[in-house]
Amino acid sequence: KVFLQLEAKNMAIFLPDLFSTVPETNTTLDLAFNETITGTLSFNGQRCTALKLLFVPSDHASFFLEKFVERVEAVSVGLPWEADEAGNYPTVTPLPNMKRIEYMRKLIEDAESKGAKVMNRRGGTIIGGEDSTLMVPAVLYPVTPDMALYREEQFGPVIPIAPYDSLDTILEYGRSGQYGQQVSVFTTLSGATTAARIVDTFSHVYGKININSQCSRSPDSLPFSGRRSSAMGVMSIREALREFSIPTVVAYKDREGHREITEELEANSKFMQPL
Repeated sequence: KVFLQLEAKNMAIFLPDLFSTVPETNTTLDLAFNETITGTLSFNGQRCTALKLLFVPSDHASFFLEKFVERVEAVSVGLPWEADEAGNYPTVTPLPNMKRIEYMRKLIEDAESKGAKVMNRRGGTIIGGEDSTLMVPAVLYPVTPDMALYREEQFGPVIPIAPYDSLDTILEYGRSGQYGQQVSVFTTLSGATTAARIVDTFSHVYGKININSQCSRSPDSLPFSGRRSSAMGVMSIREALREFSIPTVVAYKDREGHREITEELEANSKFMQPL
């Protein structure tokens, strides 16, 4: 049997209701920013479950960019063994090889040539010389369908942000894409009806739909799967055992004496013992 966890282009969807409260008292929005920073940049964005495309309402894009860029610029960048004075180690560390750097540059240059801009200071800058693979995260906006970054998995510290006016844009993106691992939806109680529409549409498209949290594989007690080019099979403690097992049925007809025989058989059979 074969089990595969493959590529993904997990998106984060920020619904308009998220921005309707005064920012200083909007704990849900603050949570959304925290989850998104972790979701995009933990492990340098090099995990299949990372957030790799952010959809933000056009009317709130300026505000979102201002607050999000502040947080990105506060993320520490450096060598993994070098702690600061407080003993904290960097969040963003070198990428594994120059091919990853070249690919990041290619995606950024393609997006810039088609109208996107790097929104954070030093975004995309390489630290440490020509042979270094330590790159400052880059936030790009506006990312549009004609850019490679809109659909290709970057697998690195490049964060594309796409504005949207209609929810239909997002639903069509999910339905027509080649991947189907996870999606994150950030909303409040007043947006629950809209979020329900997303859940209903994506229930057969994505393996996991996260509400107000980043994409992740945990907890392992839950099925971890995907659709289309993102996975083959289902993983979790229980599901993995099923995935790599071949079922065998021991059966009997409900006739006189058969139940007692089967009970005695079960008591003496190693195979029939419960896990």
